[in-house]
Amino acid sequence: MTTALIADDEPQLLDEIQQLLADAWPDLTIVARARNGTEARRLLDELRPDVAFLDIRMPGIDGLTLAGLAPQGTRLVFVTAHAEHALDAFEHGAVDYLRKPLTPARLAATVQRLRQQGAATPEKLRFLQAWTGNTMKLMDVEHIAALRSELRHTRALSQGGENLLLRTSLGELIEQLDPQLFWQIHRGSVVNARAIERIERRDDGELWVHLRGQIHPLPVSRAQRGRFKGM
Repeated sequence: MTTALIADDEPQLLDEIQQLLADAWPDLTIVARARNGTEARRLLDELRPDVAFLDIRMPGIDGLTLAGLAPQGTRLVFVTAHAEHALDAFEHGAVDYLRKPLTPARLAATVQRLRQQGAATPEKLRFLQAWTGNTMKLMDVEHIAALRSELRHTRALSQGGENLLLRTSLGELIEQLDPQLFWQIHRGSVVNARAIERIERRDDGELWVHLRGQIHPLPVSRAQRGRFKGM
């Protein structure tokens, strides 16, 4: 059973999205509906649905901010009237970006993509590869220190100081990595737990992760601080 949350501040649009989903994906279970970003965040944390259909402009917490706070296993689809946020949406690992008004055909294409992802069980990545000119470079995932989002691409940083620019979004890579080893510490940053050298708590209360082979530490978002309790 695949579960979903839908969030929109207009009740009529909530009803419309739910009906279109019922037609396009009959076996999808809508476990919650939210009228604002604050409510959506609470429900995401509580229910951890497989998919979240999020409006971008909502009271409380906007959809893009909410995406950075969503559980790691929840796939995100943005449903909005505003085209200008598409790049930001994909930077947050969105599966798709739907423009209002929704059409059954367009939603059906999104549903097909989500269902294919849900059915697929890819092997965990062992190597990352990228072309630089006429040369292919490889990086063993065990040697990765951090992965950082760069729009639709991802920067892979090794513990030896090397880096690769991958033509794959961070969201897509996360699905292929071991979540017990690779920890998302911020909406645009994932670190290899074995590469963590130390955690620094600064005077302002913010947490920073220092990694082997990296000069600059990475910040931990408020939503991810719980991972480091007791460390």
